[in-house]
Amino acid sequence: MSDTARIEIPDKPSIVVCGDSFAIPPDKDLTVGPGLVFRNNSVTCTKPGVIKSNDKSVWIDRNNRRYVPVLEERVIGIIIGRVMDEYRVDIGGAHVAMMSTIAFEGATQRNKPELKPGNVVFARVIAANKDVEPELACVNKKGKANGLQVLEGGHIIQCSLGLSRKLRQHKSPLTQPLFNHFKSFELCVGMNGRVWVRSDTNKHTVAISIYLKRCEYLCVADAVMTLKQTVRALG
Repeated sequence: MSDTARIEIPDKPSIVVCGDSFAIPPDKDLTVGPGLVFRNNSVTCTKPGVIKSNDKSVWIDRNNRRYVPVLEERVIGIIIGRVMDEYRVDIGGAHVAMMSTIAFEGATQRNKPELKPGNVVFARVIAANKDVEPELACVNKKGKANGLQVLEGGHIIQCSLGLSRKLRQHKSPLTQPLFNHFKSFELCVGMNGRVWVRSDTNKHTVAISIYLKRCEYLCVADAVMTLKQTVRALG
């Protein structure tokens, strides 16, 4: 193993380039995310960006133009068709994903959701390989929905992959202002750069959507100011 590979994964986000290698501590069982490959008990960067990690995973954070499916990630998909007992789902990647018609909690061949093109699902990536189509399911490893579901109504926002990762962080500073301005709303963030929003009124849905889009280019303080202005303008 090279000297570079003996360097452990940084505790803080750090800029990396292709070829950088970091050793995985023996006491950690980390899931290797996008931009990295696992080799000889270490991870090697295949893309430049910022390496980040938590107690469960390590990944390269960068604003890719196209989503690359990663095992166990949660994504928002749009049903575009059906082939036999599988749905074809658009997740914004290079390939269309497939999802079994019974990949839902409690679903059977006789009792299962009947989805149509245009329906939206919040699903888990259960197979991700560059040589085959990715596969999705609306259940976790224990067969429970645990938030994975068909999303009814609402509005979908397209954002960068970097913003979607920030929004999915626990107690993200980007989502906290929304709780201060709206009493009732639902927010579902997919790792594939899609955000689903639904609230009690169309005006609030529009205001939340505008705020999230502004978060791409503004700091939190400026985005919150925009949110206040939008709420006042919409009445």
